[in-house]
Formats: sequence, C-alpha cells, structure tokens
Amino acid sequence: MSDTSQNTFGPPPAVTGHLPPYVAPFRSPRGLATALTALFSLTVGVDLLAAAFDANVWRLMDEMLGGGSVEDADLTRADALQAVAGVLQVAVLVATSVVFVIWFYRVRRNADFFALDSCEMKSGWAIGAWFVPIANLWLPRKVAGEVWDASTDWDSEARRPSPTLMNVWWALFVATWLVGRVATSAYEDAAGVEEMKRAAGMMMLSDTLDAVAALFALLFVRKLTRMQLDKATARQEQILPQPQP
Repeated sequence: MSDTSQNTFGPPPAVTGHLPPYVAPFRSPRGLATALTALFSLTVGVDLLAAAFDANVWRLMDEMLGGGSVEDADLTRADALQAVAGVLQVAVLVATSVVFVIWFYRVRRNADFFALDSCEMKSGWAIGAWFVPIANLWLPRKVAGEVWDASTDWDSEARRPSPTLMNVWWALFVATWLVGRVATSAYEDAAGVEEMKRAAGMMMLSDTLDAVAALFALLFVRKLTRMQLDKATARQEQILPQPQP
C-alpha cells in the first residue's frame, strides 16, 4: 500500500476521447493537521489557565461581598493575570485560525479530487465563509458537511463515520462565540463588586467552553484528515497498476 502522507497524485486518466475537467491533485493535509493538533492543545491549556484566573477574580469578589478583607495588591495581581491570559489567548487564536483556514481550504480542494462537483459551495468559500457577518454561523458548517460527505468512503461499511463529531464541534463553536460575546460585554460593563463577580463567573464559563470547543475541533480535524488519507489511499490503489502474481 502506498503512503499518501507525503505524496500528491492526480485523477485517473481519461477513458474517453475528450479531455476531462481539470481536477487539482490530492494534497495530504497531514502536516497541517499535526500543526493544528499542537495549536488546539495549546489553546486548551491557555483557556484553562484563563479560567483559573477568572476563578481567582470570582473568589476575591466573593470575599469582598462576604465582608472579608482583600488587599489592593491581590486585586492588582488578579487583574494583571487576566490581562496576560487574554494576550496569550489572542496570540494562540490568531495562529490557530490561520492554520485552520489553510487546512480547511486544503481538505475542500481535496473534496473535488474525490468527487468533482459534489460540493455546492466552491472551494473559495472554505476561506470566504468565515468572513461573512452572521452567515459565518452556518456557512462554514455547510462547507464542512459537503467535504465530510465527499471524503466518506461510501463503498466501505466500516468507513462511514457518523457526522456527530462534526455537529458537536460546530455547536460548541457557535456556543463559544455567543457566550464569549455576552461574557466580554458583562465584564466591560461591570460597575460594582456584585457585577464583577457575576462577570468573572461568565468569563470562567466562556473560557472553559472554549477549551472544550478546541478539544472537539482537534478531534474533528484529525478525523476528517484520516478520512481523506484513507480514501486517497484507496483511490491510488485503483489508479496504479497492481503487480502481477
């Protein structure tokens, strides 16, 4: 069996007298998936760290509401830790988003190799769908669903994975976006100790949810990458001549 992790290869030669439509060769998404595995793992760690810092703020606010004594230095330290976590989250988010979009475009292009014209959303939407306001809450999922179907080996009962993983990933992505916006707004508008405590609790929920979403995104990337590699291997075996006994 040939290893498709580093190879690229094109569609089978035409069997008719006219030229077939151009199909870009398969390009392995393995390297990008490996990078995303590291980045999403880092995201989980940074999010959990941020959630711990949020919990620290919540604890300090709770002590103040209970009549306890909280030093100004503790409040300053807690605020600084949250700021550091925020910078780390933004840096990791930017890096992860760039690599993810490149991977997403790669697997979308590979979908045409598996089944030309099977995707209603053209390959450019693998990038553009993320930047359409409001519609970016469902357009990328539509692209992902079409790529998932094109990458499924329908000839093998054992290779028909349920789309549940993809659906959970997307539901968590949308939930994280919504909860994050509400939590950020509450934190920015907090004017008293009670409101600050409530906002810190919401931020803790948002960061924890983001960590879970990153974990499922990692699983989704690895699963779809494996599906494409397996199907590409099967396609290559059909294209290449088999050795004679």
